[in-house]
Amino acid sequence: MSGAATQGAANGAAANVAPAYPVPHNLLAGKVVVVTAAAGTGIGSATARRCLEEGAQVVVSDWHERRLGATADELADLGPVQAIPCDVTDDEQVRSLIDGAVERFGRIDVMVNNAGLGGTKSILDMSDEEWSQVLDITLNGTFRCTRAAARRFVEQGEGGVIVNNASVVAGARRRGRRTTPRPRPG
Repeated sequence: MSGAATQGAANGAAANVAPAYPVPHNLLAGKVVVVTAAAGTGIGSATARRCLEEGAQVVVSDWHERRLGATADELADLGPVQAIPCDVTDDEQVRSLIDGAVERFGRIDVMVNNAGLGGTKSILDMSDEEWSQVLDITLNGTFRCTRAAARRFVEQGEGGVIVNNASVVAGARRRGRRTTPRPRPG
């Protein structure tokens, strides 16, 4: 650490040094994790990566098939990964996601609901149809995935874990600038 960073840290100020990447501890060995909105470089793909590093078998999902395939290819060296396209606004596709995960890996243990849409404009300018899309992806999509995973957990007789991810980026304001998230309907 540089002298200035060390001095800042010693005085309680945040150092400008990124923390070391956590060493994997095989915490998810033998577990099957399904992650929605996992295509690209966002939270979903980072979650899938970390789950693989921790020993899980992972199903990545997204509505954008080309990016989903590229993400699965990038993650393949880390462990068993399967890409299954899914639009969380379509209940049949959600059921197919869960069924596909079970078909490939025999079960699911963790469902990570990461799909969300923060809106692409101010609510002052948003139409009812645009707001309905935000709700259908973010709220109803989470419900559909939770319900499908919970049904599978009950069928398996061993329970499971459901993680609902949310982002506050849509409401973040910094220095008078509004940040707008990218849509993640997958």
